[in-house]
Amino acid sequence: MNCFLLIAALLCSSAAAVQPSCKELYASYYLSQNFNETIAHTIHCMSVQGLRLFNPRANEDNRVPTVNHNIQDEKKLVLPFAPEDPRGEDFTTETMNIMDAILSRIGKDDDGLGPNWSSTERIVHKFHMIDVWHRVREVYKEVLDNPPQDDLCNCLLDTTSNGIYQAVHWVAEHYKSGTPITLLNRPIPKLKDAKSWKVWKTRLVYYYKRPSLYDSSLFLYCATKHF
Repeated sequence: MNCFLLIAALLCSSAAAVQPSCKELYASYYLSQNFNETIAHTIHCMSVQGLRLFNPRANEDNRVPTVNHNIQDEKKLVLPFAPEDPRGEDFTTETMNIMDAILSRIGKDDDGLGPNWSSTERIVHKFHMIDVWHRVREVYKEVLDNPPQDDLCNCLLDTTSNGIYQAVHWVAEHYKSGTPITLLNRPIPKLKDAKSWKVWKTRLVYYYKRPSLYDSSLFLYCATKHF
């Protein structure tokens, strides 16, 4: 009998030891090869208000790394969480209140974008990110029907090990010297006319492809499911 118990214990311990690695889990869930970059693009300026698109109970107790609004803080270019993004209520629509929040901070250098963005570029960036979050939410609804296992979430939320944190940090570093609207490390013209907007638009829609949206939907499911 003791022999049988020993064998059973060994079998159980062996089964427990053979846990899939994070790399294997990423592959089994069909995350893209550069998921750290696609997710970093989606979350680099995420806010509590943005997280509430995925869970209305979201708050600052989250594990979503974001660019510090104080881009001059060299010791903490990246925050370990997505902060609140307060807006006024002077206007009727959310759009105008967001515009007010953007324009009221021009020249203060405390919106996480650094000193190089024009007013137009700041507005485009803000609404592009809100638009991306809404597009991700469409795929997120599919994820809710077949949610990932906790092991995958543990891997995705370990952002310092999987490269997501480093990709967000890359964005923060580059905001100090330019306007990197993607993580493609390509030069981008100043947004001043229809010709330059054509370049911007092409770069912006890069992250609207299904793999990028899917990567981000899995991460945001994991990041908000505990609320």
